[in-house]
Amino acid sequence: MDSGSFQASRYAPERLRTHHLSVLCAQGVSAWAVHDLDRGEVVALGWGPEQQALMDPMLPKHPASVSFISLPEWSTLVPEGALAPGTEAAHLALVHGGRPSGAMRDEPVRSLGATCIYVHDDVAERAVLERFPNARALPMQGLMIHSVLGRAHERPTVLLHRSADRLDVAIASKGAVLMSNTFPARTAQDLLYFALLAVEQTGLHTHDALVLVSGTHLVEGERNLLQRYFTDLSPAMRPLEAGLDTGTDFAADRWLALLEQFACVS
Repeated sequence: MDSGSFQASRYAPERLRTHHLSVLCAQGVSAWAVHDLDRGEVVALGWGPEQQALMDPMLPKHPASVSFISLPEWSTLVPEGALAPGTEAAHLALVHGGRPSGAMRDEPVRSLGATCIYVHDDVAERAVLERFPNARALPMQGLMIHSVLGRAHERPTVLLHRSADRLDVAIASKGAVLMSNTFPARTAQDLLYFALLAVEQTGLHTHDALVLVSGTHLVEGERNLLQRYFTDLSPAMRPLEAGLDTGTDFAADRWLALLEQFACVS
């Protein structure tokens, strides 16, 4: 995994409580992004292998708020009326066949009237919290739901996020979430199979939906493979704001799980 960063000319990491910092730690990669609280714009972003990005000297010194997602994540959605205090571990074990190690957390998903019960990778989470003790954890599943609902305005929308060995899928239509699930995806063929399966299980056809792709480990060959089977496939993220020298090969959709955190907490 390569390293890189860029900043807007107006970005000053020493400014007090004027930024929101988002952090992503995934398999083999970490990244951070800074949003200006007044304008809501991205003013800096950096990434590197393993937890290297957490040591970047361009990180804001005194951010007003910090959020993070660490992957892999084990999660499940539970309707509010079905979640009794103390049953969180049982709900997670029912879906995943046991409880992974790590701190168990919950986050309301108000758009669904549900709660997301989740456990992050504890090693990655510890690295973030040692650097930013007040950082707020966010569930990847909750972010996917928030993101697909924000994009499914005119037609059914499929949001795909590819990480090291998994595919997160969220599908929405007419303001309703049709699916939110995670599948194992170690190869490009796995990625295609489970993307097609998810669409089929929601009763859609490949020509019905807008398919938006993203992810830290999505490669060009996988984009091309998906393009052969889905009629309308596009990057999930638009180019970043003017004034950022991101370079010609920068793909914002690689960092959906990073850049969408600000919308989830603001």
